[in-house]
Order: sequence, then structure tokens, then C-alpha cells
Amino acid sequence: MINLNAHEFSNIMRLQINQQIAQKLSRHSQPPSLRDGFSRNPISSVGDGDKESAAMTVGSSFEAQLEAAIALASANHGVDANLIRAIIRVESNYNPLAVSHAGAMGLMQLMPATAERLGVSNVFDINENINAGTQYMASLLQRFDGDVSLALAAYNAGWPRVVAAGNAIPNITETINYVPRVLNFKEQYIMQEYAANKRR
Repeated sequence: MINLNAHEFSNIMRLQINQQIAQKLSRHSQPPSLRDGFSRNPISSVGDGDKESAAMTVGSSFEAQLEAAIALASANHGVDANLIRAIIRVESNYNPLAVSHAGAMGLMQLMPATAERLGVSNVFDINENINAGTQYMASLLQRFDGDVSLALAAYNAGWPRVVAAGNAIPNITETINYVPRVLNFKEQYIMQEYAANKRR
């Protein structure tokens, strides 16, 4: 008989669920390319929550749902839509079922405590996840007086670490790499948007 503690049992169950969801998703078309931003790799990781409804969002309507959710969140919270897109690109590579080793979930990789604080009932729902992630980013922009780099560092590492670093990007390799990556994708999306508008 194998004795497992609660953490080990949870990991095994999550692995089994991940495999089941991946099999279901393989029967749906992969998300289309939004400004060359979507991953065309299979979904590799999911977490707890309403996985069946989240899985059904992946398909031909995914891009439209995503764009509508981004536009609404941008308007509601005053955060640049291209910044939201860039955060999603770096956080989850447009995988609505992504789960990190630390437990962050969904498109904008919300930590459970953050999702709960922001009233998210289904962290894998596109609209809820993007709205909450954007709301959180808006609060960080306000905290750091509109400094996008510091807000992004706080989104990645937590605002206390940014404050502890003297309102600077903390000396954390992941965060040091994260901030310019997001800003680079934001600039790419701005240029692609400009080019698309120019062709009209």
C-alpha cells in the first residue's frame, strides 16, 4: 500500500485531470492567430474549476471572445488593450487553461488569493479572468503612479517586493526578464494595429 500525503494526492489528481482535458481539447480546433500572438501548441496544463466550460471556449470563436473581453476590461479599468494582450501573451501564451507550478491560473495567470479577492467564480472563464487580471493591473498602475514597468514588476513578483526594492524592479531574474518581454510585445501589438489601420 502506497501512502500519499494530501499534496501528493492533489498533484496526481491534477495530472489525471490535465490529461483528460488535453484529450478533449485535441478534438477542437486550436485558437486562431491574433496578431501572430497565439500559441499553436496543444494545451498542456489545466487546473481546478469548471474545466469543461473553459475547454469549450477553445475553438473558432476564441479570438472574438478574447478581443471582446479585452476591449471591455480595457474600457472598464482604463488599461491599454495592447498592454493587456501583451500580459496575456507572456503569462499564458493565450492558453485559457494554463496553470503554473505556483498555482497561477488562466489567461492572465491569477493566483488563487487574488482571484478570490477580486470575486472570480471561474478563473478559467475568459471574461472573468481578463476582467480580474486587468482590474489588478489597474490597481498596480495606481499604486505606482502610472509607472508601467513597476506595475508589471509587481504583477510578476508582487507589489511588496517592488516596494522593498525601493520602488524599483526587484533583483529577481524572472521579473527582470518579464518586464521588457511584456513591453516588447505591447510595442509589437501597437505596430501591428497601426499597420492594420493604415491598410484600411
